[in-house]
Amino acid sequence: MDVIRESLAGKVAVVIGVGPGQGNAVARLLINFGSKIAMVSRSGSSFGLVESSTIKIFKGDATNEESMREIRDKIIEFYGGVDVVYNSPGKYEETGRDLPPPSDLMEMFNSNVGAQYNVIRVFSEAMRKKGGAIVNVGASPAIFTGSSIAYTIAKKSIEEMTRKSAEMLKAYNIRVNAVLPGAVSREDRFRKTFPFNFGKISDTTDLDATEVAYVSVFLLSEMAYGINGQSIVVDKGMNTLRLSRK
Repeated sequence: MDVIRESLAGKVAVVIGVGPGQGNAVARLLINFGSKIAMVSRSGSSFGLVESSTIKIFKGDATNEESMREIRDKIIEFYGGVDVVYNSPGKYEETGRDLPPPSDLMEMFNSNVGAQYNVIRVFSEAMRKKGGAIVNVGASPAIFTGSSIAYTIAKKSIEEMTRKSAEMLKAYNIRVNAVLPGAVSREDRFRKTFPFNFGKISDTTDLDATEVAYVSVFLLSEMAYGINGQSIVVDKGMNTLRLSRK
């Protein structure tokens, strides 16, 4: 842990898609490790943190490339650069068992893949001289049929986007990996989605956001220097369960 702390202390860390769960946990862990933080969310909420010389809070929409460029430039103006990025914008919406209309599929794709692609594209431009690391956020349903088709397609695409981005940015010493979390303390959502399997999820595989944050921060640190283009499942074995919507 001390090696991770040493590699992240003083680094400029951008956390995009901050909510009350994983993004907030990642931001707090990075602060604990001595990083300078820029938190970005649609709401602009601080989630209990107070702005200071090492904590900046921004309101922005990752599906809008211009919004990301404006925020990036403000971060560079304030901190002088960008070192690592936790890239987690996205949405979850249960579309049921039927095949959704193409418009629903494209909305899900844009809010997940499109938003994270904008972040990679915009912030990697600021990291090309010194290198750095980006961690995207997918979901373990990307590797098993435990969610709606629209959500699964969107999150599965993040795996391939991660791999190709790593390939294209490795010349600049920018690593790109992804975490694929399982059920992260969202009981109401999973009770509705898997009413006949909820006991298996909550009893054995329900994650705390901090558990995902530790893996994410490890991938952002120099301890993960040899890991690039990988998607790491963090779900306590949820992907091994046979989940049904019936």
